[in-house]
Amino acid sequence: MPNAQTAPQSALAHWSFGLRHSLVIRVSSLVIRLWLLASFAFLCGCQTATQSLFTATGPDWRVQQGQALWRPQRGLPEFGGDLVLARDDAGRCLIQFDKTPMAILSAQTTSNRWLIKFPQRQMSFSGRGPGPTRFSWLYLPTALAGKPLPKQLHFESKPDGGWRLENSRTGETVEGFLSP
Repeated sequence: MPNAQTAPQSALAHWSFGLRHSLVIRVSSLVIRLWLLASFAFLCGCQTATQSLFTATGPDWRVQQGQALWRPQRGLPEFGGDLVLARDDAGRCLIQFDKTPMAILSAQTTSNRWLIKFPQRQMSFSGRGPGPTRFSWLYLPTALAGKPLPKQLHFESKPDGGWRLENSRTGETVEGFLSP
């Protein structure tokens, strides 16, 4: 027959083991989740530390200025502002969309890299290869050059010299004109 003293000690030891086991499982689960999150962030095609892909200076740059209306997504209001588009012979492109005195966005593209910044939100995204279609601005130079676009992007030249770029998936639109 068990001693009355050992029964509570045995129950306490069993409870203590269960608590330690539960704590180990929770810590392990947290470590795995953090590792997966860090891996996802590392392997994602975007990063937030890039300042600039290039400096747009020199005689090879062609600069156009104009006006644009931007609707970031379906259901949101449009922003109007000044648009500057600069391109060089190497295929690099700089886009700036400002509403004086605020910079709304700037984007840079090369043949194999892209960068887009939203200074008011202190956010930037960059990556290699073609940019994500959720940022229609990255495809504006391609559209203006008459080159093929991803299927969810639609470009229209207007009779008055203006143009409209629309993402049918998100409802984002960029509409405007540029000086020749």
